[in-house]
Amino acid sequence: MHRVLVVPWSMEAINFIKVDFKIIPKLVQKLVLINLNSKMLKFFKFLIITCSLLGIIVLFFQDILILHPVKLPKSYNYRFDESFEEINFSSETNTEINGLLFRAKNSKGLVFYNHGNADNLQRWGRHAKDFTQLGYDVFFYDYRGFGKSSGNFTEREALKDAVFLFDEIVKEYLDKKVIIYGRSLGTGIATFVAKNRKADALILETPYYNMADVGKSWLPFIPFEKILTYKFPTNEWIKDVNMPIVIFHGTADAVVPYSSGKKLSHMTECDLITIENGKHKNLGEFEKYHTELRKILR
Repeated sequence: MHRVLVVPWSMEAINFIKVDFKIIPKLVQKLVLINLNSKMLKFFKFLIITCSLLGIIVLFFQDILILHPVKLPKSYNYRFDESFEEINFSSETNTEINGLLFRAKNSKGLVFYNHGNADNLQRWGRHAKDFTQLGYDVFFYDYRGFGKSSGNFTEREALKDAVFLFDEIVKEYLDKKVIIYGRSLGTGIATFVAKNRKADALILETPYYNMADVGKSWLPFIPFEKILTYKFPTNEWIKDVNMPIVIFHGTADAVVPYSSGKKLSHMTECDLITIENGKHKNLGEFEKYHTELRKILR
């Protein structure tokens, strides 16, 4: 014989159970939100810590990140297919600046070349033929701390040296055309020279709007305008340049974005020559670059 245990349920107990079941979905929802908020909080903490660390790295190691000079002994002998003259200049601070002058046959004038952020004249002198074959002498020089040049690179001294060297080298070309040329890092320096001196044209290859703008293209959360020692405000200097300006920039540039050069071109009247699929270091491999350069240097 089976016994059945009957448990008496009050209406209050039944109502409690009903209420309890209604509360459960809300509790689950709250727990999920708490979990999500916790994950978001952890993510934002991670983001803040990461950005802070990156900012510290940029602040204390910007020379290493931006400049890649290769020193050369004073006894080093440059090797090029074209003939050249090696010239050393002594700045007002007795810093020795090393330069190379390549001469063209029946020269029409001079290209004053401000190079990029790496290596030395052994690399950059190889671009001489681009200009000498068009009838222009070309002068390259190494910034302080690059190649055979002594001293240490700073923005202030780089700008002073560039103007000083320009004044010295153009003495021989007073009755001929003078073109100021800048590539990459050197575009800011070239623009500063063009702002303060007279010439027939300013040519900028893969230029930046300013140094902070380049940094922002890589790490948009870092306040580069506040922590960078190097400002190079090309966007400000270019407004005061009173000569024809030509900008070459490739659409596939992964170092200085095409957008940076395009934005710079909007700051003043100039010609922006777009090289489709051109990268930061290979514009010279495109026929369009040489075709347009011939038009400028004719």
